[in-house]
Amino acid sequence: MVFMKHLFNHTCKSVFIITLVMVLSSCSVKTLYNQLDNLIPNYVEGMVSLDSMLEKKVEQRSLLLIKWHRNTQLNQYAEWMRGVQSDINPQLSEEKIHEHIVILEGFWKSIRLRVDEEMALLLPLLNKTQRKELFSNIDEKNDEFHEKYLELSNDERIVEYSDSIIENYETWLGDLTDEQEVLARQAATKLQSSASYRLERRKDWQQTIKRILDTKNTEAQKTTALREFFSDYNRKDNLVMNTRMKKNKNIFSGLTLQIVHIMTEEQKVHFTNTTNDYIRMFEELVREH
Repeated sequence: MVFMKHLFNHTCKSVFIITLVMVLSSCSVKTLYNQLDNLIPNYVEGMVSLDSMLEKKVEQRSLLLIKWHRNTQLNQYAEWMRGVQSDINPQLSEEKIHEHIVILEGFWKSIRLRVDEEMALLLPLLNKTQRKELFSNIDEKNDEFHEKYLELSNDERIVEYSDSIIENYETWLGDLTDEQEVLARQAATKLQSSASYRLERRKDWQQTIKRILDTKNTEAQKTTALREFFSDYNRKDNLVMNTRMKKNKNIFSGLTLQIVHIMTEEQKVHFTNTTNDYIRMFEELVREH
């Protein structure tokens, strides 16, 4: 449901996660997923120019990453979606919704840890010129983030939230009723932005990695330092940001409960058909390789 798309969109920081979001929200699931071996290296090359050695290394690590994800994660997504499907009924409770969110957050944690390991292995291979290019491009991404999320007025932010919430629910349920749309727009007014705190963490992440890579340590030493930093970074989230995210999560959970309890018969059919399509495609992707 909407909390799935929201959580993935909220935290993704690599092309692998970005493409996973596309997998969870696109009609071309199998096509996109089967192109990851090209999409990931292409994204990396869009951030930093690669020599032939590093290009080959990125391609090799990308294939290992995709193989891991296909073999260990996709069946779990299918099972999770079956659980959500069976619980979308008049007996649904906020506690049950939170249980599903916890499982979903576990999926994100698994991917985040794996991507962190890949970065720890690959980033120390960059030379000085490549590092300069990479961090220049990251600066541009941060500027885009600031423009997109921090330069909105409060009214503009609420409109963005409202439109996004309604679009997300309609992906899974079809057209919302007038009553459901009113509930969604009311929920949007209660959401709190954590964008400034997320940008602060992005910049801290970037600056610390830059310091590690700019040392005269060996590649192996840099890899060790990056692993330690990622582990520490993932444990120390900003308290205010986490508080706001928790509140927003509760708002989404409450909204989901309200909408599910007044679903029309057409929406129930639409939800069942849509989730069945994703379950089938996840399982086909596993079987095909």
